[in-house]
Amino acid sequence: MSHIHPIDYRYGSEELRKIFKREAWLEYFKEIEKKLLQTLAETGVINTDIDLKQLDECFDKVDISKVEEWEKIIKHESMAVVRSLAESCGELGKYIHLGATSNDILDCILALQLRDANKILLEKLKTLIQSLIDFVKKHKYTPLLGRTHGRAAIPTTYGFRFSLYLDELFRAYEQLKQSSKMVVVGKLGGAIGTQVELYPDTEKIEEKLLSKLGIERASFYTQVIPRDRLAHYLSSLIVLSSILEHLANEIRIMQRSGINEVVEEFGRKQVGSSVMPHKKNPVLSERICGIGRKIRALSSAIYENIILEDERDLRNSSFERATVPEIILLLDEQLTLANRIVKNLRVNKEIALQNIEKEEPYIYSDLLLQIISKKGGDRQLIHEHLRRILTSKTDISKEELIEQILKDGYLSKYATEKDIGKAFDLEIYIEAAAKQVERLLEYIETKFP
Repeated sequence: MSHIHPIDYRYGSEELRKIFKREAWLEYFKEIEKKLLQTLAETGVINTDIDLKQLDECFDKVDISKVEEWEKIIKHESMAVVRSLAESCGELGKYIHLGATSNDILDCILALQLRDANKILLEKLKTLIQSLIDFVKKHKYTPLLGRTHGRAAIPTTYGFRFSLYLDELFRAYEQLKQSSKMVVVGKLGGAIGTQVELYPDTEKIEEKLLSKLGIERASFYTQVIPRDRLAHYLSSLIVLSSILEHLANEIRIMQRSGINEVVEEFGRKQVGSSVMPHKKNPVLSERICGIGRKIRALSSAIYENIILEDERDLRNSSFERATVPEIILLLDEQLTLANRIVKNLRVNKEIALQNIEKEEPYIYSDLLLQIISKKGGDRQLIHEHLRRILTSKTDISKEELIEQILKDGYLSKYATEKDIGKAFDLEIYIEAAAKQVERLLEYIETKFP
């Protein structure tokens, strides 16, 4: 079989891919029509006894090839399914789709697809969060050079650096649980949502049908459930995708030559370049980043999709067919990759310490400023005096810095050699960073999973 889109063969798991396959779509359709027929019988709307075994048998006869044959003739996808089922089910066939419009079935299908897909996404996200919890616990005291604007700032720890992504992903997890409730909703409203088709019994029938399907009723709808719900849900997926890229981009940067503070997995026989045999490229992190760009590119159309005319038009349909499975499968790929990366991430502790040492004593200027200021000096003047000393030459040693401070007419009034030594104590930075890690872990572990 030839493929066009990479989600057919490269991106996304098979368990998620099969939710959106054409055959699965038909199975959802048949499930809803079958339960609608049962509900109509149970509520007395149709006067017939339904043999469930017989019903299963006649529904099972309908496959996608039969539906496609009908669609070629009547040019209407939903009615192609209805005609196929009616043809297969004999006397019962005349009741199939009674009281429903196409989008009653299609919106319920979408709800079931998103319910099933979201369970998988949440489980993978939960695994990733737990891996990050384990990582920051293990490395909350492991020293790392902190950076701002891509330049050395002050010492921190690996645990602190990765706590940022743990915090973001935990928020995304909570948001995804909430936003999924907005889309796991269905309806049985008829032509424009007034339920006139089986009035006054439609509300009762709808309640029983949705209960059988295990989904909630949408609070209001026309022929379609309002698409702001879907926009909220897809937006939460896009935010999650961007957070995964945030994490992957950081890991990618930390693997750069000259930094080398982490290494993502690289197989013993893996090839990094077709021309440079020595290369070990961060391909998993880069793939997450590339997919993130694709997902974000779809965001504006998601909001445009909210805007429909009167009680319905069809502009949302083709967009959703392409976009919903694409976003979900691409995000699934990002989650799978992120789990692989974090689980197998190697920390280069020795190189991280060397990177800190290379930036000494400049990275201690922040604490020097605070310590000397607390002794009673003017914070602004102290900042300026330290700035002059630290920028007077490109490479100043600890000893030279101490000497310059003690010789400075203003700084020497407030700073002793012992005070300066406190600012050079790496343990202070590590303890401060570790405390913030512990605060976050305490917060998350009271709410997770």
